[in-house]
Amino acid sequence: MTEILVALAVAVILVAVALPMGIRAYNSYRLTNAARDVADILRLTRYAAIRLNKQVNCKIYPDSTNPALMRGFMTDTLGTPLTGVGAKNILLGPAGTLWDVSTVPGASTLPTLANIPGVAPLNVPPGGITVQFDARGALIPPSIDAFYLASTAAPDAGYRAVLLMPAGAIQIWSADPTGFWQQQR
Repeated sequence: MTEILVALAVAVILVAVALPMGIRAYNSYRLTNAARDVADILRLTRYAAIRLNKQVNCKIYPDSTNPALMRGFMTDTLGTPLTGVGAKNILLGPAGTLWDVSTVPGASTLPTLANIPGVAPLNVPPGGITVQFDARGALIPPSIDAFYLASTAAPDAGYRAVLLMPAGAIQIWSADPTGFWQQQR
């Protein structure tokens, strides 16, 4: 009986030590997944513009029914959402949503780390944005857009940044809560 109690006590201690690390890793994964969703909808919108040989827009705006959520979807030039197999929609929530650059630590170092010194990336406001791609898949107007994401549910998950370059290339960056940035993939 004593051996069972000792084994049970050891198991409880191991779970108590491992659980916070597991929760932190899960929250980091969810934030990274939100950044990949943003990168995917931008990439697919660019591909749709090339495939259709016309301008296609990507809108990311707060949800009309719940301002804590943000929706991303593809539209034509008139703002009508695209439908069909090639159309993609995303929903960003507390696990990872857009943040203003002024609240992201270390954001000023990101352009240098991304090898775009002297160019300040355009901050995408939490209120939303429309990104336009021409028929060649290039941004209209040519700029560098930076989508900063963080988790309202788990601030210790850090930050993510999705950089969209003028020709349509996409980079995903991650930072710890102190603002130490590293490129992913």
